[in-house]
Formats: sequence, C-alpha cells, structure tokens
Amino acid sequence: MKNQRSIGVNAGLNMIRTACQVIFPLITFPYVSRVLHVENIGIYNFCQSVISYFLLLAGLGISTYAIREGARYRDDEEKMALFASEVFSINFISTVLSYLILGACIFLIPRFNQYGQIMAVLSISIMFTLVGSEWIFQVYEDYKYITIRGILFQCISLILMFVFVKNSSDLFAYVWITVISCSGANILNAISRRKYCKIRLAINAKMLTHLFPILVLFATSVATTIYTNADTTMLGFLSGNKSVGLYSVSTKIYTIVKQMLAAIIIVSIPRLSAYLGEKKIDCFNKTANQILNALVVIVVPAMVGMIALSRNIVFIIAGQEYVDAKISLEILSVALFFSIFGWFYTSCILIPCRCENKVLMATIVAALVNIGLNFILIPIFQQNAAAFTTVIAELLSMIITWWNGRKYFKVSFLKKDIGSVAIGCVAIWIVCSMTEKYISSVLISTAFSVIASVAAYMIILLIMKNQAVKLVLEILHIKK
Repeated sequence: MKNQRSIGVNAGLNMIRTACQVIFPLITFPYVSRVLHVENIGIYNFCQSVISYFLLLAGLGISTYAIREGARYRDDEEKMALFASEVFSINFISTVLSYLILGACIFLIPRFNQYGQIMAVLSISIMFTLVGSEWIFQVYEDYKYITIRGILFQCISLILMFVFVKNSSDLFAYVWITVISCSGANILNAISRRKYCKIRLAINAKMLTHLFPILVLFATSVATTIYTNADTTMLGFLSGNKSVGLYSVSTKIYTIVKQMLAAIIIVSIPRLSAYLGEKKIDCFNKTANQILNALVVIVVPAMVGMIALSRNIVFIIAGQEYVDAKISLEILSVALFFSIFGWFYTSCILIPCRCENKVLMATIVAALVNIGLNFILIPIFQQNAAAFTTVIAELLSMIITWWNGRKYFKVSFLKKDIGSVAIGCVAIWIVCSMTEKYISSVLISTAFSVIASVAAYMIILLIMKNQAVKLVLEILHIKK
C-alpha cells in the first residue's frame, strides 16, 4: 500500500488519540463524580454496562474479522468494496436484531424498565456504530484521521459537559453528552469512508462464508465482555449502586491505562495480518517480537506505579468520597499485566493466524470462572471481589493464549534484560514510597513521583544496557 506509515507512527497517533481519551475523563470525571455523586454515577455505569451487551450483539465479531481479512484485500479496490459491503450487510442485520431484543428486555425486566429512558438514549450509539464502520479506517491504517476526529468530538463533549452538567439532577444531560461524543464521530466516518470504498447493502449467499469466523469472534467477544462488564452488572444486582460507583472509578482508571498501553497492539493487527497474507513470515516474527519487547519495558513499571500510587490516583480522579476504591484499583493493577500480554497473544498472534477458535476457548474458560467466582465473592467482598475475579480471568486467558500461540511465534526477548526491568521497578516503588512520605500535597506528591520514577527507571535501563529500550526506539522505523 502506498504511503504506508510505520507501525511506530501509527502507534504514536493512536497513543495521542488514547491520551486525549485519558485527558478527557481526567478533566470531566472528577467534576462529574462530585456533581452527580456516587448513586447517579452507579446508575449511569449500570445502564452503560447493560447497553454494552447489546452493542456487542450488534457488532458481532465484525470489526476484528473485517480488519484481519480486509488488510488482505486493501490493495484491490473492487474486492475490498465487495468484501466491505457484505460485512456491512451482516452488521446491519445484527443491529436490527439487537434493537428488537433490547426493546423486549426494557419492557419485560423491571430493573431495566426503571432506567428505560437512559438505556434508550445510550442505545443510539449502537446505530451509529453501524453507520460509522470505523474498521475501514483501521484496515487502511488511517490513524491520522481517527485521531483528529476523536480529539474534535472530545473537545465538543468537554464544553457541553461543563455547560449542561451542573448538579445531581443533570444525569440525563450527562448521558446525552456521552452519546454525542461517539455518535458525532461516526457520522463523520460515514462521509469520509467513501474515499476508500463504496459500501452498499449486499444480501447474498456469499455472506455466509464470512458468518462462521464472525460468529466465532463474536462468541469470543461475548466471553470477554462477560468477565469485563459482568462485574459491574453483577455488582448492581448483588451489592448496590454504591459498590458500582466505587468500582467504576477503579475500572475507569484501569481501562484508561490499559488502552494507552495497548496502542501498539491495536495498530499492529492489520500490518501483521497483511504480512501473513503475503507470506512474509520473517517480517511477521520480527514485528511481533519488537512489539512484545516494547510491552515488557512499558507494562511492568506501569503496573508497579499504579499499585504504589493507587490511593493518590483515586483521590485526584474522584475525590475523598471514592477513596475506598483504592484496594480494587491495586488488584486491577495486577490484572493489567495479564490482560496486556494475553491481548498480545490474542490480537497479534492467534487472530492474524486465523486461530480464533483457540481464542474463543480461552475466553470461555475465563468467563465461566469469572461468573462463578463473582456469585460467591461479590456478596462478601463487593467491589474488591469483582477486581479479584478479573485478575483470575485475565490470568487464565493469558496462559491459554500463550500456550496455543507459542507454536506460531517464537519469543526472542533477551532474558537478561528482565533483571534490569525488575531493578527499575524496585526503584519506582522506592521513589513513590519516599515521595508520599515526605510530601503532604497529594497532587504535588503524585506528579513528582511519576516524573522521578520514570527518570530513575530509564536511567537504570540505560546503565544496564537493556536491549529492549533499543527495540522500543527501533519500532518507530518498522515499515512494510
């Protein structure tokens, strides 16, 4: 493909977009959590968790499948247009089905009916996800457009937030603003995607050839959603809105950090799929190893830093009212490690190798364990139990995907570098602990801890000549 950006540039653009997604809640959530209070935040997150299931049903496994397979067709305009139309048609049918089931659930389930208006507004995002078809831009690795568009609508939402959300009665306004944030972006997508391919409804027998792998990926997404969103839903049923509100703080922080760390993984999927489609196995292995090495250097210290600064982070993000979320955040920090490396083997190895059935097996096992433990532990330990079950689920998923992925990918990470990362993490813990002890201001203490610990960590890696640092820099020059 002409003018193809390096994975490093794409990762950088995706990190900028994700960073803005981080900055937006960092600015708005402290304000919104204080204005709306725990109960309303709990109601919103409960409704959002329910809608996420119907968003999942409407999406099936289409996005992942379309990115993987579309990357193999993107240099053939005619084949790409036909492929995109067939996939879009499947998405259209699944979206209609999703709305029908959602309407029935709101009408029949009292708990859903109680918040029917909120769920109805949040469900608008389901329709616009279909219209937006963002996977097209990911197939063509157009992260520049995705980044600019994302920043634009986050800024619009930020302005609307401070204008219309002023007291605890403004929950409904907050719901509309969150919908506008994503729906507006998808309207632009519907206009901009035409430069790559023209999409039309194409209901034909050939659609069935796409259906089986899509359904396998959908089943995988369902299982993944179960052990990520089911925690919030089950807390709502088994514990109450306060636990949901507290857990929403820790999961929001956890999700933000995970998305930032996964920026490289996300942009690598179409490139790795294209390499396999072109049978460039050496390029595939080299790129995958560079990604893995970069993740080791970044993820481990991030986990340690989150644990060390958990109380300060919760206090800054949400205020004193939410400090009890500290423990669940510490537990989720451990889940971060397992999640990212499981994500690597899932998205960078097994899915490009068309082994979605193995991914499905891993996620089903993780989801079943997660649900079973939630029923047992949530009534006793509330939000901390939900965090713990997430750790177990992510660990199981990582082990199973690694076991299945090792036959397709051989790790060439230099094991001696693990020692330098470990020593660097010890330095991070010491810096954070000492800073918290001697600096009373939470904001100043946290800012100094982050800056000083990052500096100490990098100095240690450089002194010990960690080869992974070199690979992190080299990834900026990976080209097709």
